[in-house]
Amino acid sequence: MPKITMIEAVTMAHAWELEHDASVLALGQDIGRNGGVFRATQGLQERFGADRVQDTPLAENMIAGVCVGMAAQGLKPIAEIQFMGFLYPALDQIANHMSRLRHRTRGRLTCPVVIRVPHGGGIHAPEHHSECIESIIAHMPGIRVVCPSSPALAYGLLLAAIRDPDPVLFLEPIRLYRAAKQEVADDGVALPVGRGGRGAVDRDLERVRVDP
Repeated sequence: MPKITMIEAVTMAHAWELEHDASVLALGQDIGRNGGVFRATQGLQERFGADRVQDTPLAENMIAGVCVGMAAQGLKPIAEIQFMGFLYPALDQIANHMSRLRHRTRGRLTCPVVIRVPHGGGIHAPEHHSECIESIIAHMPGIRVVCPSSPALAYGLLLAAIRDPDPVLFLEPIRLYRAAKQEVADDGVALPVGRGGRGAVDRDLERVRVDP
């Protein structure tokens, strides 16, 4: 198995789901041609086309709202918000529509949306680029919050998030993107959401061993 960084694991999980599930698509600011601000989606538009990996305007509220509409029609959007400080405009759609769709329709509709958000400090960025407002999302009913701490966890948990029928806010620690490499099998195996890293350790200790 190759040793890869967390950012490469995120790319690999995208590619697996895009290849194996026709309902999956990715969207966000500069994620197509440029591969995202941190290059998490680099090469995916060339591989899967602009219909599956879409560049959007600079409008976070629109991105979140479009995801709700896509999910209601059977798609599985993966949206990237460039930095967590840019998430505020999208909170209206997340709190008032995305998180409530299952309850509002009495289970007739689900909202399988993943919103990927690079977060945290450690890169000497200005204020909007270094925020950690996950506590706000964690107190919203109907939203799962997932934050991996290693490449293997990023791969397995992102697969699980994409396959979840309800919305997931997927937090990616910027400081860990390229901090370490780890052997990660590109096998499409998701890790259980809601058990933390210990679930992965119990299942496969070698998979979560990180080398500097």
